[in-house]
Amino acid sequence: MRSILLSSFAVLTAIAATSVTSASAQISITRGGGNVNVAKGALSESDQSATTLGGIATGHGVAITNGGNNRNVASGVRSFAGQDTTTVGGTALGHGIAITNGGNNSNIARGFGSSASQSTLTLGGTAYGHGKSITSGGYNTNLAAGAFSSANQQVATVGGTASHHGLNAVSGGMNKNAALGFGSSANQQVFTGGQ
Repeated sequence: MRSILLSSFAVLTAIAATSVTSASAQISITRGGGNVNVAKGALSESDQSATTLGGIATGHGVAITNGGNNRNVASGVRSFAGQDTTTVGGTALGHGIAITNGGNNSNIARGFGSSASQSTLTLGGTAYGHGKSITSGGYNTNLAAGAFSSANQQVATVGGTASHHGLNAVSGGMNKNAALGFGSSANQQVFTGGQ
C-alpha cells in the first residue's frame, strides 16, 4: 500500500506546485505528529511509519489536514507491534473547504509472543464552489492481548466531493479488533468511502 501512496504523493505534489497562483488567496494547514512508538517488553519490537501530506488550497480555498495521535506499543515479552499510518489532505478550490482528519489509532501487542499490525489510510475529499468536504477516520483499536496471538487491522477512509454550497461528510473509524485468547487470531478490514 505504501508504494502506491508514494507515487500518488509525487503526483499530488506536482499538482499542488502548478495550481498555486499569486493572484488567489489560499489557506492550507497541515498537522501531524503526536505519534507514540514504544517497545517495552523484553525482546519486543515496535515499528511505526507515519506520513501526513497536506492538501491543496487555491482561489480562497481552505484545506486543513490533520493526522497523528497514533499509538504503537509492544509491551508483551517477545511481542511485535507494527503500525503504518497515512493521512493525505483534500483539495479546496473556489471558496471550498476540505477538512481531513485521521489518527487517534491504537495498536498494542501486550500478550507473550503476540503480534499486532495496523495500517490506516485517510484520504481527503474535494470541495469547490463554497462546498465543504469533511473526511474523518481513526479512533481504531487493534489489540493482541493473548499469548501467541495475532491481530491485524486495515482501515481506509476516503472523502467525497462537495460543490455549490453542498456538504459531503464522510466518517468511519471507531473500529475495534482484538485477539484475546491463547494463540488466537483476529483480522479486520474496513473501508469507508464518500461520493
